[in-house]
Amino acid sequence: MFKKILCATDLNKTSRDVVKKSVQLAHQFDSKIIMLNIHEEFMTKEEMGMLRVSIDKMKLVFEKIALKAKNEMKELIQKLHAEEILVEYVIKEGKAQHIICDESKKVQADLIVMGNSEKNIITDIFFKSTSAFVIDHVDVPVLIVPNKS
Repeated sequence: MFKKILCATDLNKTSRDVVKKSVQLAHQFDSKIIMLNIHEEFMTKEEMGMLRVSIDKMKLVFEKIALKAKNEMKELIQKLHAEEILVEYVIKEGKAQHIICDESKKVQADLIVMGNSEKNIITDIFFKSTSAFVIDHVDVPVLIVPNKS
C-alpha cells in the first residue's frame, strides 16, 4: 500500500515520534523511507554576496550543518533498531512547505509523515501552518503526528 514513505523531520524534540511512526509503517507495509530534512537558513549565492560573506566559507558551514543533520537522522533510525529498512536521506534548502510538496512528487511518495508545527494559534491565523499547506497541495495521504509536549 505505502511503498515509499516521505518522513519530513526538522530534527526537533518531537522528531523521534515522527520517525518512529514512519518506521512502524515501513515495517507494516515493507516500505522505503525517504528522510527529508529542510534548512531555511541556507543562503543563495546572491544573498551571501549582498551580505558580503565569503561564499566558500558559508558553503563549508552549510556542508557541516547538512552532515550533522544526516547523522542525526541516521541515529534516530538506529535507536529505533530499523537498520533493515531501506532509508534514503535527503537534505534540502528552502521553505519547508514547498520543499515537502515538491519532494513528495519527485520521489513519488505514497505517504507523507510529518509533525505539526510548534507555532501558536495567533501565528496560524496569519500564516498557514506547514502541515495545513502540505495537506492542501499534495495528492497523497499525509499523516500528522501530534506534538505531545
